[in-house]
Amino acid sequence: MARAHLPVDVELASAFLQAQSQDSKVAWIACTIKGEAISLIKAHEDATSELSSTVDSLRAAVPLNDEQPCFVLIARERTPTARRWQLLNWAPDCAPPRLKMLYSSSREDLKQSLGAGFFASHKDFSAFDSDLSGAALLAAETKSDGPLTDAERLENEERTRPAFSRCAGMASVPFELSAEASTALQGLSTGLVEVVLGANETLELAQSCEETARIRDALSALDAPRFVVVKRSEKAVLVFYCPDSAPIKQKMTYSTAKQTFSGLVAEKGIQATLVDCRDASELDSSVAGVLDETAVEKAHVPLVHKPSTKPSRPGRRGSSRVKKFVSDSSVVEAIN
Repeated sequence: MARAHLPVDVELASAFLQAQSQDSKVAWIACTIKGEAISLIKAHEDATSELSSTVDSLRAAVPLNDEQPCFVLIARERTPTARRWQLLNWAPDCAPPRLKMLYSSSREDLKQSLGAGFFASHKDFSAFDSDLSGAALLAAETKSDGPLTDAERLENEERTRPAFSRCAGMASVPFELSAEASTALQGLSTGLVEVVLGANETLELAQSCEETARIRDALSALDAPRFVVVKRSEKAVLVFYCPDSAPIKQKMTYSTAKQTFSGLVAEKGIQATLVDCRDASELDSSVAGVLDETAVEKAHVPLVHKPSTKPSRPGRRGSSRVKKFVSDSSVVEAIN
């Protein structure tokens, strides 16, 4: 479904941030769409009620009419660092269908703006008038799991990811360099270092050797992506080799690690030029194009400003003058 891309107003973001404190008693936060933003309705404090009774009391506690949908952020369990929340999308039966679609397409925008990591532990719950109860919410959580959708798989990955890597935007994966690869790059003066992604998102050393005539023949494999650092004298090249036949997931993982590995190489004091290569037959030519490049100083051409001159007379309007019209009688007399 298409997303509405609605922003969150400052009042809602501030109320949600204050609810993360250890002494906060906020049980739920209600918000609705006003104009082109998601705005705060009410932040209800109740630290003693159970989840079931809290959901049962929403119909009377949220100040809305019978035709107005809304979002309710329900506070669930608390962790040492933050609270876990669940998004409830309340759409009354008599609400206009177009308004229901707007709220349904704005759920991800709301979670991304407030922080997707806060909602990763619980699935969204969409409730109509007959489903707005604590029993229905708990029944949906204990329902037998079927095949996971793409969104559910992403939520599982977000739930198992370390807390330090969660953020409101795109999550970053901290790739680490193994000790063998770090030693090989640190002592590289002339030669080749081949690095691949190993287990636990670690950049591991595949091989380290002296300069060879053909880089293609020196690599340990050509059917999988890898990073190759080639250094000759004072120049170095970082090759990101990713064949078209590699699996899509492997391509995406290596592409994510490319900038990280480039930064790790720079930390070792190697100023390498990054080159992407998809065909094994182009490995040697791509590297040679950088290492054999010679710096050519361009001749300095001084900039000369020509004085502007005003034309002495108007230019010619055409290549020739228009000849005078000659009547047919004059032509006949000339022929006779």
